[in-house]
Amino acid sequence: MTRSLQPPHRFSIDRRRLLIGAGAVTTTGLLGAPAIAQARSKAVLAYGSTGYTWALPYVAEAAGLWQKANVDLATSSFETGRDSMQALLSGSADFSASTDTPLVFAALTGLRPVAVINYSRYSRDMKIAIKKGGPIDPRNPVSLKGRKIATRIGTSGQFFLAKYLELAGLKLQDVTVVDLAPNNMTTALVRGDIDAFAWVSQTVGVAQKQSNGQVEEMSLDGIEKYFQSHQLLLTTERVLKEKPELVNTAVKVFLEAEARIASDRSWPQTIAERIKTPANDISDATSTFTFKLTFDERFVDDLVNQAQWAIDAGLAKPPKGELRPLLRGLVADGPVKTAKPDRVTLT
Repeated sequence: MTRSLQPPHRFSIDRRRLLIGAGAVTTTGLLGAPAIAQARSKAVLAYGSTGYTWALPYVAEAAGLWQKANVDLATSSFETGRDSMQALLSGSADFSASTDTPLVFAALTGLRPVAVINYSRYSRDMKIAIKKGGPIDPRNPVSLKGRKIATRIGTSGQFFLAKYLELAGLKLQDVTVVDLAPNNMTTALVRGDIDAFAWVSQTVGVAQKQSNGQVEEMSLDGIEKYFQSHQLLLTTERVLKEKPELVNTAVKVFLEAEARIASDRSWPQTIAERIKTPANDISDATSTFTFKLTFDERFVDDLVNQAQWAIDAGLAKPPKGELRPLLRGLVADGPVKTAKPDRVTLT
């Protein structure tokens, strides 16, 4: 059963213009030729929420990698990856930073966002938060049965909740799922409107502080077998066709950001102010992340598994054709394969 505790949310825009002047001056004899500035590209990147889930593209911005690649980047921030993907599909953004779940739901409704980069993945950043001393035992996932649990419908939070319940031997029908904006989850939990919420660990950490320690986490033992979330850069077929060089530049920028994270342990400091999280907390939280641009069979397997779950749960209708060709067709691995052939093992 699904219900909402609030009217449809509105997104917030966090506009960033990252500009840098670039020009080259050549000289012939004693005379300096006029400065010739290479034409700069413009791009818009929509983020699904603000947090270390998007660490790699945030590092790319903080390090000035887009500017160095001759791109003026504007960004916007939304509550969820689903919302940022909608901005992409509406044509107001060239790229969207999203998890894999919105991509799957879009595919099942006939929409065609395209995954052009799969840049990080994790199993343990999603959490189940409960009220300390309440009716739910944090060491016993089965104790969630019959409880009201908030998440965001159509996001990786909902998929994680379903897989966590599967770990416990339960189904979504064994709980009441409440569709709730992340910034309202803590208040709802503390005052008893819900019994738990499923969202990213950053939100759980904030909840623990705001509630003066009244919130705790459920055990995640064994979750790796059931859940893996992929962080993606999505685009559209129109952008791939009309702006191929911009897409190739995005791949190069993300590869440089990946190298920066691998070589500089202080990288969390570069994004700490932006996401309002101490650098040490970012480092700890992302210690279970894998930051590496890849496209492999596990990725498509995970997409297919999510799609089948959504269909079985009655959240989406089955497509006319098979799931695997449908979802594989929304993976544009060419740009990554051109830049790093060994990173793409998809057939």
